[in-house]
Amino acid sequence: MNAQAIPHSRVGYIGGANVAGILGISPFRTPLDEYLLITGEREEVVTPEKAEFLEDRRDLEPWAAKKFTRKTGLAVVRANQRYDDAMIPWAKSEIDFEVEDGGNGETKTVHPNAVRDWGDPDAGEEPPLYVTAQAMWGLGVHPATHCYVQALVGFDDYRLYRIEAHEPTIREIRQRTAEFWRWHIEARRPPQPTNAADVLKLYEHDSGRAVEADADIRESLEALEAARQALKLHEARKDVHEYAIKAFMRDATTLLVDGKPALTWKARADGIRVFRIR
Repeated sequence: MNAQAIPHSRVGYIGGANVAGILGISPFRTPLDEYLLITGEREEVVTPEKAEFLEDRRDLEPWAAKKFTRKTGLAVVRANQRYDDAMIPWAKSEIDFEVEDGGNGETKTVHPNAVRDWGDPDAGEEPPLYVTAQAMWGLGVHPATHCYVQALVGFDDYRLYRIEAHEPTIREIRQRTAEFWRWHIEARRPPQPTNAADVLKLYEHDSGRAVEADADIRESLEALEAARQALKLHEARKDVHEYAIKAFMRDATTLLVDGKPALTWKARADGIRVFRIR
């Protein structure tokens, strides 16, 4: 199945899911991504895998609510409510769940490969910064003293955080989003690209024209060529060392150093041996 473009549900306003990207702290979207989505200049692309993920997350919501209540003794009184900000017409927030003690709540489904970014709540550690920013945005739009963030890593790893409202942080986030709205959304002025992918979003098609490099670009071109040559050299060295190790191991699965596993070379279900350093 191919990826499918669907209308973005946050066109025309800033919601909690946009905030981290606007602030430049999201691992998923850049300020330019948020600009394009909010203005409707680009539709969000949902792959079949992402669509299935979103559907699975919706199916998990009743279970997550029960899990939260068992963990805290607090009942969930509302779910999936979207609120308009009392002061800012373009600011909105969808609160995943609300608790009888007056707290907001966010539910996150975490891939096992990303769990390292989530601290241990029992040790007083916090969720990733981009999640905290979303929680603070919600506490500004729908005021509360705190926000619960529950992270679901499968069914076995459940992490619950409590984020206290911090007014200076909330004010800073609201100020920076207001600047983004005024300077970019209202003025229809895209933010500067922050990576190569952003450049492609702005310039999907080439014009056929030629452009003369300035001094800075010449320096970057030389550095790029040097880096490419260095990568080729490192790749060749890597291949030499990998061959030496494989030739030494032959049919062995694990290589030991001082009695401890250092790397494995084991077969997958399809019979292909995978070489992996621990």
